Amino acid sequence: MKVRPFWFHLCRLISLTFFKLFHGIRTQGVDSIPEGPLILAPNHASYLDPPAVGCSVRRVTYYLARHTLFAPPVGSWLLPSIGSIPVNQNSPGPSSLKNIFEVLKNKGTLVLFPEGGRTFDGNLAKAEPGIGLIAARSNTPVVPVHIIGSREAMPRNGGWHPFRPIRVVYGSPMRFSGDPKNREDFQKFADEVMSAIAKLH
Repeated sequence: MKVRPFWFHLCRLISLTFFKLFHGIRTQGVDSIPEGPLILAPNHASYLDPPAVGCSVRRVTYYLARHTLFAPPVGSWLLPSIGSIPVNQNSPGPSSLKNIFEVLKNKGTLVLFPEGGRTFDGNLAKAEPGIGLIAARSNTPVVPVHIIGSREAMPRNGGWHPFRPIRVVYGSPMRFSGDPKNREDFQKFADEVMSAIAKLH
């Protein structure tokens, strides 16, 4: 991973300033986030979610992003430098998983949306089993995160609406305790993460 920490934190502080000025962002529980390796698992309703969940976390955080965004010359340099990992959502390949496990092996913090994509109606969607697989195979704790207000600020298929408040609530770490080879246990854990997200207010 070609993350440039100084550049990353500069972008993070710019994002934090943006969210404070235009969305009065407030956080809860961010100071209780444990050290890495760690997976932050937020709900997903808006393009604003990745920077909203990471801008208040004082460490390098890694994200998954559509591989089509990594086109040169800008995307191929900019996105890796701020912790983005390319992934083909239609057919995720072994290289994406390799990068994810590398981040966690090096005690990094990964932002992973359990639902996979943005919600269509604003309600929490069913989780994909992938977060269970990654948590199990890497033995990494998962912190549920509830982002509130991002859909109102920038809905799917809609424009940006400034001055809509956003809150980000970070929960307590959860650990996978099922069979690390059982897909049903992956799904069960993913559902438990979504339930934990729903309870954060």
